[in-house]
Amino acid sequence: MTVPTPRCVIVRHGQTEWSKSGQYTGLTDLPLTEFGVNQMLRTGESIFRNQFINPDNITYIFTSPRTRARQTIELVLKPLTEEQRSKIHVVVDEDLREWEYGDYEGLLTKEIIELRKSRGLDKDRKWNIWRDGCENGETTQQIGLRLSRVISRIQNLHRKHQAEGIASDIMVFAHGHALRYFAALWFKLGVEKQCETEQELANANSYNDDSVPYIALKNYRHLIDNPSFLLDAGGIGVLSYSHHNIDEPALELAGAFISPPPPEEESQHGQL
Repeated sequence: MTVPTPRCVIVRHGQTEWSKSGQYTGLTDLPLTEFGVNQMLRTGESIFRNQFINPDNITYIFTSPRTRARQTIELVLKPLTEEQRSKIHVVVDEDLREWEYGDYEGLLTKEIIELRKSRGLDKDRKWNIWRDGCENGETTQQIGLRLSRVISRIQNLHRKHQAEGIASDIMVFAHGHALRYFAALWFKLGVEKQCETEQELANANSYNDDSVPYIALKNYRHLIDNPSFLLDAGGIGVLSYSHHNIDEPALELAGAFISPPPPEEESQHGQL
C-alpha cells in the first residue's frame, strides 16, 4: 500500500433562510445567507490550512446543480491556489439534487403532518419520509435509485485510482436529506432491489463528464426507515473503506477533522 485509503468527503451546503427556519428545500434555488457564506469560508480555511484534507489528493468534486451547493464549493475552495483548483474535476450531477418534496416544498414538518392529516393519511402510523416519500414528489425508491447511481460512480473511480496508486479524496456537495440518505446507502443500510422497470434500467444522463464512466446498475438500495443521522447546514462527514478494500465501504467516525495518517502508519486491521 503506497497511498491512503480513498475517501468520500460529504459536505452539506451552508445555511440558507430555509435551512435556518426548517422549511423543506428541494428544487427551490436559494442562495446562502450572510452567516452561511462566512460559515463555509471558515470551514475551507480550517480543513485546508490544517491539512485535514490535502488539496492535492482531491481528484473529483461531485455537486448538486443547486446554487446553494455550488456556492458552497466556491467558498470552501477559496484557500486553494488557482493551480490546485484547476486539477480538480467538478462534476455537476442531477442525481445529487435534494429530495423532490412535491407538495411539501417550503413547508415545516409540523405543517406537512397537518396537511397529510387533512387528506386522510397516516391514520395507522406516523408519516416517515424515509419510508413514505412525498406526495407529488419523490418516493424513497426514486431517490434511493439515483443516489445509488452516484455511489456506484464514485466507488468505481476510487477502485480505478487505488489500482493506479493515486491518492483520491472525492468531495460531494449536496443537501441535508440527500446526504444523510447517501451516507446510509454507502454502507448498505436499507433494502436491495433488482432493477426491473424502465426507469430503474435507464441511463439517466445526469452529468456531463467523459472522465466519469457510466455504471449500469443491476441492483440498487433504498431506505425504509430513518437512518438517524444528523448533518446540519455546513456539516462535513467522511466515508471510506475498511481494510483498504473498495468492496467494504464504511463510515469513518473520526471525520474530516483528524488528518489521515501516512499510508505506512495506517492501522492494519485483520479481516473479521
